[in-house]
Amino acid sequence: MKSNFKIHILVFFLSIAVILLIYPHIFYKYFVLQMPFSDQVPQSYFADWTALISAAKCNLLGYDVFMENPCDSWNRKHVYGTIFLLLPYSDNLSDFYSFYLPIFFNLLFLYVVISHINFYKIEQVIIYILFIFSSATLLAIERFNFDVIIFLTLLLICYLRSNILKLILITVITLAKFYPIIISISLFFKGFSKKNILYFIAFLSLVSLIFFLDRDNLAKVFSNVSQMEADHHLAFGIMHFANFPSLNDQFPFEHLLIFSISLMSIVYFFSYLVLKKDKFLSNFNFEIYSDRLFFIGGVVCVSTYLLLSNYIYREIFIFLTLPFLLKTINQSHFAKFTILLIVIKLVLSPFTFYYIFSLNDDTLNIIKSILDNLIMSIMLASLVNIFFYKSKNLKFIK
Repeated sequence: MKSNFKIHILVFFLSIAVILLIYPHIFYKYFVLQMPFSDQVPQSYFADWTALISAAKCNLLGYDVFMENPCDSWNRKHVYGTIFLLLPYSDNLSDFYSFYLPIFFNLLFLYVVISHINFYKIEQVIIYILFIFSSATLLAIERFNFDVIIFLTLLLICYLRSNILKLILITVITLAKFYPIIISISLFFKGFSKKNILYFIAFLSLVSLIFFLDRDNLAKVFSNVSQMEADHHLAFGIMHFANFPSLNDQFPFEHLLIFSISLMSIVYFFSYLVLKKDKFLSNFNFEIYSDRLFFIGGVVCVSTYLLLSNYIYREIFIFLTLPFLLKTINQSHFAKFTILLIVIKLVLSPFTFYYIFSLNDDTLNIIKSILDNLIMSIMLASLVNIFFYKSKNLKFIK
């Protein structure tokens, strides 16, 4: 009861703090990248979500929102799955969609994050608070990016025992934002049985069929790929380091990219060797919730890091790895080092944002890019180790 009371108090105060972020004249401008306001758009609440709602609205008016979306304040084209256009939108539900629904999911997001805290360990409280007030988390909340819903869905998937329910959830989020297709690997949490392989084949067949039937719209989405790619200010990916103008003035893009790939390869190889002797994964078991979270969180982080130029929203999935890392920190130097890197990244996060947008200085952002590289290299080594050396002996939930 005492722990639950602390959770409620923390949620209350953090909710107030996050709500304050949407007002640009308090401390919003120091932590969150503002949308380009104008006389026509003096303030936008949950700007990423409004792009989806405006697309659903314009679709009902007969517009091809993959090519034009005049209902959106910034004329953003629809670059997500067609499934969003099936939302039962009407003007009577405008407030519900544009305000109450985002508020609900953001509060749920905060509650879920805080509910993972062990309040008897002050270091956990500090780490999770740092996570909540990191630039990636604040931006995802303020914009209400769909990654918040994917985040909550992944937590639910790690709780569920039914592969049928998992298949349904993974299919829905894959049709919405494409990259969650990698989460289909969770269908094998119970082992590589014929039944689970059939579930996996059924998932791929269903998604492939829907994508085939919707191929014309998908082609339009990928023709607008530039709208989905982040610039160096807000990027998360292997190419982030190679895209800094201050570095491009001194070194060719190709050389910087080679440096990023080489650094990741070296750290991956070193981590792989360390994991052979470290106890980090000695008790890893897919029957345990925190272990499943670590695996899924690592898969999402690493796969998106290696694909294109993602927005920093993807960094919220690092949270999924924290319960397992904190659980093993006393027995593993590998876990301690990984947590240290993540904490440094979280501590620097608000200062990085401030330096970028207030001082036009990318120094801390370059350091962030290198930290991302190190953390993702370590996670990749962990995932490979789990996949090749642990899966044979794992006992899965029936």
